[in-house]
Amino acid sequence: MKRNITITIEEHLAKEAKVLAAKKDTSISQLLADKLKEIVNSEKEILKAKKDFLRITQKKYKLNYSSRTFKRNDLYER
Repeated sequence: MKRNITITIEEHLAKEAKVLAAKKDTSISQLLADKLKEIVNSEKEILKAKKDFLRITQKKYKLNYSSRTFKRNDLYER
């Protein structure tokens, strides 16, 4: 489903956008839609990366002390 939106921009920017769109054989609307998709997808990727990082760094590791072959006192010279 598509939705129309209205934006207000400076006249010179509108003219430059029209020229750019013509060079790319597309419309200003499509240029803006593509850029918005890029921004939204980038933000989603950043949010996912943050969530993944937090999930990984907050994971609790189970330590198996029964497999060690030394005693605590062996680690320190006295």
